[in-house]
Parts: sequence; C-alpha cells; structure tokens
Amino acid sequence: MNQKNIFGEGLFFKITNLIYALLMTNFYFVLTNIIGLFFFLTLEPTFSNVTIYFLALIPTGPAISALIYSIGKLIREKELSPSKDYFHGYKINFKDTMKFWLPLLLVVYILIVDLQYFNTNPSTITSILSVVFVIGILLIIVIAMNGFLIIAGYKFRFKDIWKLAVFYSFTKVKITFGNISIVIITLFLLSVTSHFLLLFIGSLICYLFLLNSKGLFEDIQLNFCEPKKNLS
Repeated sequence: MNQKNIFGEGLFFKITNLIYALLMTNFYFVLTNIIGLFFFLTLEPTFSNVTIYFLALIPTGPAISALIYSIGKLIREKELSPSKDYFHGYKINFKDTMKFWLPLLLVVYILIVDLQYFNTNPSTITSILSVVFVIGILLIIVIAMNGFLIIAGYKFRFKDIWKLAVFYSFTKVKITFGNISIVIITLFLLSVTSHFLLLFIGSLICYLFLLNSKGLFEDIQLNFCEPKKNLS
C-alpha cells in the first residue's frame, strides 16, 4: 500500500486537514471580530443598544471577507495556510470591503431607528411603512451575502459589486434560498442552545455558504470577468 496515500493523501489526512483549517480560520475570525462578538453576546438586544451594535459591527465586515477568502481557497486547493491566507485576504480586501460594508451598515441602522419611531407612533401609514422597512432590511441582508462573496473572490468597481449582488440575488434563486436556509438554521440552533455557539461555527457556516454558492462563482467567471481568486 502506498505510504504517501496513507499519510499525505488519504481520507484521514483530508478530514483532519479540513478540521484544522476550519478551526484555525474560525479562531482568526473571532479574533478580528472580537468587538462585535463581545457586544452581541453580552448586550441585551434592545433598541437602546442599537448604536453600540452599529459601532461594534464595523470591524465585522473585513473579518467576514477574510473568512470567505480563506475558506474559498481551502475549497479550491484542498489545503490552506490559515494564518498566512486569512490575514492576506483581510489585507487585500479591506478597502473594498469597508466601502461596501459601511454604507450597508449605516442604511440598516437608519431603517432600524425609523422602525422604532414607527412602533412608538402607531398609525395605518406607519404600520405599512414598518412592513416595507422590514422587507427592505431583509433584502439588504440577502444582497449583502452575495456582495461579500463577490468582494472576496473578484475585483470589481464598487457599483458593479452592488449590481452583481442584486442580480444574482434574484437570478440564482436556489442559491439565494439555500443561503437564507443556512442562516435560518443557524439562528434556530443559537436559539435552542446558546449564542456562544457562534464562537465555534463561523468557519463552518462560511464553508456551507461557499459550497452552496458554487454556481454563482462559475457564472461570474464565465460571463463577467477573469477571477482575481476564483472561489468556485
């Protein structure tokens, strides 16, 4: 029996390599997102804390982008240097990510503040606006999922990132609903266990997102551009 297959290319090696990579990238994700996670896990989810959440979530964008970059490379190449690749992805995508993340975060913040105003001043009009704003927040979250995937994998102009994110949110319906399902299942698990579970499953959630979104990357590569760092 080939010794290389046992120790270098066998099933056991692949599984342990995958687990190690997921654990390490998850550790770096928590480390670079420690402020947002701290307030998420310790503060009551009340309106009085919404400004704190807004500020604490600012570093979350680059952390998400770096995580997607790292897990994408792991899926593509079947191996990863967690420290090197995570912080490389963090660095090269930082500017584009912040240009995408900050406006998105600000819009959601404003919508939440407006929702609170509507709830404290109930009327027919404010009830209708509340529904519209909630739908708006949900759409932003869905579009943001694809936006992060695109930023981590390709180099586009800022407006094209948004265009493609919106485009794929409505043309790749199976992928969109698949990613939404992953979020819903994650929220359910957090509700029946503990919010602290989030500290340990970030990289696994990202891994599932990328597997589910493979068709999106293939379509971008085929129809729009050459990949900067293809994640399919």
